[in-house]
Amino acid sequence: MISKLTLEGYRSFESYSLADLRRVNLLVGPNNSGKTSILDAVSILASQGNPSVLVAVAERRSESSLENDDSTGNHRRRRVYDLSHQFHGHRFNLDTHFTITSDCSLGSVRVAVSEAPEDVQAEIFTIEPDAGAQHLSGFHLNIERKSQEDVSVPVSDGGSLLWPSRTVLRASSKFPKARPDHFLTTESLTAAAMAPMWDQVLLDGRESDVIDAMQMLEGDLQSIHFLTSDREKGPDGSPKIVLGFRTTAPRVPIGSHGDGTRRLLALSLALTQVANELLLVDEIDTGLHWTAMEDMWRLVVETARKSSTQVFATTHSYDCIRGLDSMLRANPELGDDVCIQKMERSLDQAVAFGADRIRTAVRQGIELR
Repeated sequence: MISKLTLEGYRSFESYSLADLRRVNLLVGPNNSGKTSILDAVSILASQGNPSVLVAVAERRSESSLENDDSTGNHRRRRVYDLSHQFHGHRFNLDTHFTITSDCSLGSVRVAVSEAPEDVQAEIFTIEPDAGAQHLSGFHLNIERKSQEDVSVPVSDGGSLLWPSRTVLRASSKFPKARPDHFLTTESLTAAAMAPMWDQVLLDGRESDVIDAMQMLEGDLQSIHFLTSDREKGPDGSPKIVLGFRTTAPRVPIGSHGDGTRRLLALSLALTQVANELLLVDEIDTGLHWTAMEDMWRLVVETARKSSTQVFATTHSYDCIRGLDSMLRANPELGDDVCIQKMERSLDQAVAFGADRIRTAVRQGIELR
């Protein structure tokens, strides 16, 4: 489990650290203070710098574009991802780098812009002869990770990376497999996004774990079903989710219970599926009424403890913070598992608030967002 995280040269952070991290960590602070960048950095660290995760980070932030590819004569279009934004100051030149370091078994990841040796460049041209000179410029991302060989990934001299690309896919195969369910966004609320997570839960035989987690808030819940027949699918082709309750029949569409239940299902699925790993949640309070915040936090903390999962989440909502405070007052035994990390652009380290300091801050009306 990460208890200290340090970033150097990553996005808006020239140098920044978070200390005294716990099992469940809530990142708060003004807009553009870098909360989501911390989630991105943790996802890169967890994957040991997997290039596919660098692409996923760029995709979430719309840092990509379509360009014409005239190298094959068929005028096809391909998507390129601009990785220059992941370096401090958006600078992309030789010797530019960023480093993400933890104090746990994940160690550190260093991603540096370098010039590949001629033999490496020659190999890449052999693997991908039609990629075009613009994107096989001799610039590379050199990815260094703990106790593993370095990996080089070709990029343009402006920092653009082709995806999918045979060269990049080949490089990605040398890393731990990227898990898209590690990072929950507002888009993770859709049935289409949750269906693969549910499939994996079924394959693992862990559906009862998800139902147990949901029962913390929906005590009568008995079953969860994803309907995939054409008659039951939504207009966009996504499956229909229905819930079974002991006290009612027939089963009820999840939409009848509002976005809050949908959000709690996404959280329960993710927490169950990423046992012994990391879960990253952007805007954790999305879709939840303030009255549900205390129950949501109890679900997250108790399930994370049970599944040995470490959670990093963000919020802009003071209701979310108050809900966490209420949960800690009602369940003081969970206090050691929780902290708030307050981020300010003027500081080079986040300010950590444990359970006692959270209670004091909320009671005295101290601004934590």
